[in-house]
Amino acid sequence: MLARLEKDGTRLLARVRKDAGKVLASRQQRALVLFMKRAQRLRADVERRIRRTRQDFEARAERVLAEVERRAARAVDRLSVATRSDVEGLERRLEARLAELEAKLTGGQSGGKSPPGAAAS
Repeated sequence: MLARLEKDGTRLLARVRKDAGKVLASRQQRALVLFMKRAQRLRADVERRIRRTRQDFEARAERVLAEVERRAARAVDRLSVATRSDVEGLERRLEARLAELEAKLTGGQSGGKSPPGAAAS
């Protein structure tokens, strides 16, 4: 009878271990699933925060750039600096006036430009 009790106890212990392993495995499985869900939510949250931060940064950069451009334009306006087209227009006017003066000095006889510094007699 003692041997039988020992044998039944051994079987019961083996079954308890097996059942405990299943229970533990299912608990671990649930814990792992919960952990994975939390990790996915964390990832989504981090990605969302990164996206918002990038958008905020880009918006701020655009505002700063617009302000710099506005201030630069205002500073250039205050300087009264000639534009490229202004300078080109002045060059054309000077060349035309120089041609007129050369024509008067040469009496319009040579038909071309005289070298600079050369005076007609």
